[in-house]
Amino acid sequence: MSNTPHVFVVTCAVPQGTSERLHVELAGRTVTAASPDGFRHTFELPPEVAIERLEWQVYADVLEVRAPYRSAAHGADEGGSSG
Repeated sequence: MSNTPHVFVVTCAVPQGTSERLHVELAGRTVTAASPDGFRHTFELPPEVAIERLEWQVYADVLEVRAPYRSAAHGADEGGSSG
């Protein structure tokens, strides 16, 4: 896990070749990434993260989950940039 300015980021390695079959689910503040081959990774998001703006992507067999902090969530869309 890492903190970049205004964005909470979590990364984890996923099995090679599973990016198309990876399923990411949010239940409350719990994020679960799973694939049909049995891979499963679960983690909790902190309360200051805007879970309604959660995004994820796989880069070279590494899952990256990103969500802005609530303090940054207000007005972030006004800048015209998107993730």
